[in-house]
Amino acid sequence: MKKVASVLLKILLAFISAVVIFLLFAIAPVNRTLPHEQAFYPLMKEEIDRVLGSEANQTNDTAALQIGFARVSITPSYPTSTAGYVKRKGAKFSSIRDSVWVRSVMLKRGAQEVAIVSLDMLIVPPVLYRELERKAEAAGFPISRIYLGATHTHNSIGNWDDHLVGQIYAGDFDHGLITFLADQIVTAVQQSKKDLQSGTLRYGVIPVKEAVNNRVIKGGPVDSLFHALEFNRTDGTKGIFTSFSAHATCMGASDHRLSRDYPGALVDNLEKKGYDFAIFMAGAVGSHAPGAGMDDADERIRKMGEVLNDAVDDVQWSEVEADLLRFHRLPLLLGQQQIKVLPNWRVREWLSLPLMGAYTPTLTYLQFGNLVMLGTPCDYSGMLTNTLYQSAGQRGLHVFVTSFNGGYIGYVTPDEYYDLVHYETQTMNWYGPGNGGYIQECLLRMLEKASSP
Repeated sequence: MKKVASVLLKILLAFISAVVIFLLFAIAPVNRTLPHEQAFYPLMKEEIDRVLGSEANQTNDTAALQIGFARVSITPSYPTSTAGYVKRKGAKFSSIRDSVWVRSVMLKRGAQEVAIVSLDMLIVPPVLYRELERKAEAAGFPISRIYLGATHTHNSIGNWDDHLVGQIYAGDFDHGLITFLADQIVTAVQQSKKDLQSGTLRYGVIPVKEAVNNRVIKGGPVDSLFHALEFNRTDGTKGIFTSFSAHATCMGASDHRLSRDYPGALVDNLEKKGYDFAIFMAGAVGSHAPGAGMDDADERIRKMGEVLNDAVDDVQWSEVEADLLRFHRLPLLLGQQQIKVLPNWRVREWLSLPLMGAYTPTLTYLQFGNLVMLGTPCDYSGMLTNTLYQSAGQRGLHVFVTSFNGGYIGYVTPDEYYDLVHYETQTMNWYGPGNGGYIQECLLRMLEKASSP
């Protein structure tokens, strides 16, 4: 008996020793070196100046603006996992509440062409971005001319990540599904190009405070601005692009129906209102939950769709003089990846990178006239946008931020909340102290270049 106990004790001690050794090599204190103290910081500023400053004094194209619309189904022919909630553990969708789509708006002015593309998905996954990069190039419309985004519904297609952490959120990887999605996106872009008609743009923004809440800081600041871009074509058809900051989480983790959530209700309502085409893209959704609070998911979706649809009637429109059409995708230089396991402890990069995947995220920049759209590879916090609005206003510009542009670096939140014990700031804030201020500074610098024609 003593021998058995001795053997068991040795096994236990060996196991404990192995765990301790593993933790010593796998876990480290959070590196609190701020971005402006690191080598990549001046390089990023130089890159923004080089890319956006190079076109500052070029003559604008005087050709007429042309606009095209397309929507293509991405509803899978078989049940997939639904992405958005860890609690689902990869569970497949039980039924189709409403079909999911990819929508494309093509803007063409002379030789310049840009497609604005939104997916009814949680994000534009990095694996899909890489596949799309290859297929779009082969189809003759490179990804360098596609402004990507997603509606951020938490009840759409999963199975799109080939690394462990992504599979926790989205279920097992399905390469065939990635191929299908990339093909459908390319088809939508091609169809919107074939649909080109001359037209004009007008932009409007209106606060819709009852439709959004701060989910990180109770009673904290929110970005309540509802952004709308209207396309009026000379053949009498018209479309509308909308963006808002509330998470599309009207449906909870226990609801396994495939759905577009409230963005689907909104675009359906807009098309019933008289628009021939409507498209939605998630804005600065970080830190923000949907309003219209009620327990029933379908009622909440209906209410959110109605409130935002009604807001369009009160928008004060202003013409967008699209004498300038510019689009750029800039690699986003970042510091050390720091996945926190405790407030002051992180997973070392040698372990986190294989678990998360290594990608090159980007910032995207689209300008037509005095309107600028800034795309980010994250859940960009609505608590960070007010400074951008103020800066744009001082320069005679309109600006808004969208999330999920084809990379994903977690949540980007105000720096003062980095040590707050909350899902967004603890589990999902992946690049260390100061990252929120750094990315905000990059966007502000991009705006400065927008105001220097």
